Amino acid sequence: MIQEQYIRAISRFILLLSVAVLIGYLIDQIALCIVILLSVLLIWYTYNLNRLNDWLTSKKNLYPPSSNGLWSDTFDGIYRLQKKNRQRRKELGQVLKRFRDGAEALPDAAVVVEDTGQIIWCNKLALMLFGLRWPEDSGLLITNLLRYPDFIEHFHKHSKDKESSGEYILIPSSTDRESIIEIRMVPYALGQVLILGRDVTQSQRLNQMRKDFIANVSHELRTPLTVLQGYLEMMQDPDMAQALPGTKAVGMMSEQCERMFSLVNQLLVLSRIEANKENIYDNIVDVPAIMLLLEKEAEQLNLESQHAISFDIDHNLLIHGIEDELRSAFTNLVKNAIRYTPQGGVIKVAWRKQGTAATFSVTDNGEGIEAQHLNRLTERFYRVDKARSRTTGGSGLGLSIVKHVLAHHKSQLDIDSVVDQGSCFSFSFPTDLVVTRQRRARKPRLSA
Repeated sequence: MIQEQYIRAISRFILLLSVAVLIGYLIDQIALCIVILLSVLLIWYTYNLNRLNDWLTSKKNLYPPSSNGLWSDTFDGIYRLQKKNRQRRKELGQVLKRFRDGAEALPDAAVVVEDTGQIIWCNKLALMLFGLRWPEDSGLLITNLLRYPDFIEHFHKHSKDKESSGEYILIPSSTDRESIIEIRMVPYALGQVLILGRDVTQSQRLNQMRKDFIANVSHELRTPLTVLQGYLEMMQDPDMAQALPGTKAVGMMSEQCERMFSLVNQLLVLSRIEANKENIYDNIVDVPAIMLLLEKEAEQLNLESQHAISFDIDHNLLIHGIEDELRSAFTNLVKNAIRYTPQGGVIKVAWRKQGTAATFSVTDNGEGIEAQHLNRLTERFYRVDKARSRTTGGSGLGLSIVKHVLAHHKSQLDIDSVVDQGSCFSFSFPTDLVVTRQRRARKPRLSA
């Protein structure tokens, strides 16, 4: 192709030169005609060079100037090259867009930095977890923005040893100190590092809850088992068995066995509630009937404490739900109020309709609970006063059961407490669970 262009260009020049020589021969001015021809060709090439320069620099028009001969091929060749480059840039832009879309879709915060720490790029999740600002933080050192000694040490270690990319560290989030971020660093490109961050707050809390659960269950069972083991060892010794008061030993062992049975039963109830997938809309629960039974049970539990307990019940207010679970939630809150309110206190239990919601509340004038304990009351085995809880027979599972029951019934426990003034435990069921009992219409009397 190129050879053909050269041949055509040389052929045109030879043809023009021949014409100029012929004309010069006819007028006896061959040299003058050749000079005129070369001058015209020089002007023509200069004109086209200016047009080419203007097109390449100003680019007012996407298409090249029109011309003839070699210049036409030159313009067309440059245009095809530019078109090919534009297509490549478009494809590269699409690839870059897909990469960024993929990076934004990652469940992890991603930051690309130089080996020296300068930030090259980050996704939106990194702005939330690390507190970065984009593009303001472009080019800044990541170690100046995340000033955690563990992170800085891990970054420098990875810069020196690329094989440490499988290791991870935990740091608090820059935007929320209660959140925990897991950091991993992997080689990304030549002289670059990809920093990945993931919010592992929930998994860390669950792991800690699992550890606490095992420790608490072990602790709760250790005391009763120690008592039983002690008395059994004494009974195996003939001398000790004769001196051991049988009634006291049997009573203590029976009490500790009941405590273990209660703990195991509550754990089973909690496990059953968590695993229950029953549809709460399949049944209508007669809550007023449960309240009447609960009122009788409260009278029996209140024989020693002598609290003033009152029940305010809307007898026409029913709800959709699972009766066993709801009864467990109501009972736990009322029993807690009786147990932990000092003797001779005032306890008010209410089941009323507030607006369009059905609300249950238990209010007492007891010692109250300090604010730092309120958020943790529904954790398993959590106790405000462990010594007092053991004295009253509490296991630390009651409010956890209530929490899971309410979660299954689209509600949550609200706790309002003031030290030395009392507490109020309440929850509300949404409108779609509320059912109003239809009063039976009285039959009209027949006139004599």
